[in-house]
Amino acid sequence: MNELVSTERTKGVAVKPCPTAGEGVHRWIYHVVCRMIEANIDDHEIVSYCDENSTRTLQPNEVENAIRSRCGSLQSSISPKRLRWPRRSTALVEQFIGTKTVPDLTNASPIPVEEYDAEQIIDHLFPGNPLLCCGVSSWTFATRSRDEWRGQLAKFQLIVPSPMNARRGLTQAGKRSAHTLGNTGPRKYLVVEFDEGSHDNHASLLFHLNTSVTPLVCAVASGNKSLHGWFLVEDWSEDKLVNFFKRATSVGADPATWTKSQFVRMPNGTRDNGSNQTTLYLSK
Repeated sequence: MNELVSTERTKGVAVKPCPTAGEGVHRWIYHVVCRMIEANIDDHEIVSYCDENSTRTLQPNEVENAIRSRCGSLQSSISPKRLRWPRRSTALVEQFIGTKTVPDLTNASPIPVEEYDAEQIIDHLFPGNPLLCCGVSSWTFATRSRDEWRGQLAKFQLIVPSPMNARRGLTQAGKRSAHTLGNTGPRKYLVVEFDEGSHDNHASLLFHLNTSVTPLVCAVASGNKSLHGWFLVEDWSEDKLVNFFKRATSVGADPATWTKSQFVRMPNGTRDNGSNQTTLYLSK
């Protein structure tokens, strides 16, 4: 899967073939975006290529969000701020993996996670009655107040990790939707997800990133191959956010979750294959 291919459709740019669904399609999209942006290929061409060659149905704005993650904004915007995330450093990762396990993560949880269901966890993470965007899939979702969602959250698999500022916003195509960058409010949490390695490896890396300055608030098993670590970043400056996420990507975090509106796994929710997205860690 590491072999690069160059075709007329990629205008001579060498890119990896898309992996099997569930084996890192997010990371492949980001790889394609980086390669094509470096070759000055138009955003629309990038979106079309990913749509045609992805091994699964793309999430709404998934490629556009990857372009923002790479550039800070779409290429058509004025004076884009180009964000360059460090590549995964195997040497750096090997310093930390093997130091902790998933049971260590659960045992270190300040709150006994086994006593909390999805409703209680979301109340803890989002006190009050904010607008939340939740989805049973990447194409079936809505934005409603916390009270309107009450009693339903365990069946959902996706949530935007920051409150929304409106029930609907405009997509890049100019359509109104409940899930857009435009109707996502200020960041509350920045979620870190790892594609490579075991759950124990991911637990070790979350322990590494968890400090008094960058506190881990929640950790969720995706119901598949990754852990999602929720870090509290409310009121952080852009420089502090970028520096933290550079640390995260240098040890293998998926750059896709930098996009503020990106869906992540609902704590104690239910994946589309029926697997429970178990919450492993919850901080006060």
